[in-house]
Amino acid sequence: MKSLRTPRSDEPDHWRVPAWSMSASDLDTACDRLGVVDCTKQQELRAAVIAEASRYLRRTKQEQATPPLSRQKAQLAKVEDAAGRLMREVEKLASNLDAEFALLYELQRGSRDAGISNAFDLATPRNIADVLRLIAWLRDGAADGSSFVADRSGPKSRRSLHLFVQSLCSLYKQITGEQATHNPHDKTRYSGEPQSKAGRFVEFIVRLVDPEVTPTQISTAMSYVVPELRGREIT
Repeated sequence: MKSLRTPRSDEPDHWRVPAWSMSASDLDTACDRLGVVDCTKQQELRAAVIAEASRYLRRTKQEQATPPLSRQKAQLAKVEDAAGRLMREVEKLASNLDAEFALLYELQRGSRDAGISNAFDLATPRNIADVLRLIAWLRDGAADGSSFVADRSGPKSRRSLHLFVQSLCSLYKQITGEQATHNPHDKTRYSGEPQSKAGRFVEFIVRLVDPEVTPTQISTAMSYVVPELRGREIT
């Protein structure tokens, strides 16, 4: 079995969180669930879980400081509106030839001095129409971004939880050599809680790190993560 991947420890960390550690008894429980008996692999598992747990806790802290989607969508709407107002003001330069020339000259000089790439001729506008296309690009990006925020599909759980479950499912495969599966049924009864071997491992680790997360929330995250990982294997 190949060596377990241990997440990088040198990644940027702008959100400090209390250090999280895994006790010997908790490690034993996790290893028992996965059938890990090799001492070296046990320590690699412990290091990987601690690293992923720290990353989850940091992401959770970031989420708590992030405005709700409604406010983020409203901010994009403000950008769209500001770009629209800017377009109307730039259009007025068509009748102010000296001001139009000065704007184009300074845009070209500024982009040249700053070494800005001229991909798609965006950095060196030749006329007001070029400037308007650039502003329209910004306006439309904000409009489409607002729609994306409002209508996006994907994980219905917190992003931090989704990514944590995803990393644990990947870790499960590295350890066992088996693809993680999800089953929310206890025999024939729907329980809404993880019942597969991978699910029980993920639930144990997640609730060990964050006891406030419910089994049902973990099951919801698993229902999105498992098909995603399976899709990656196919592609």
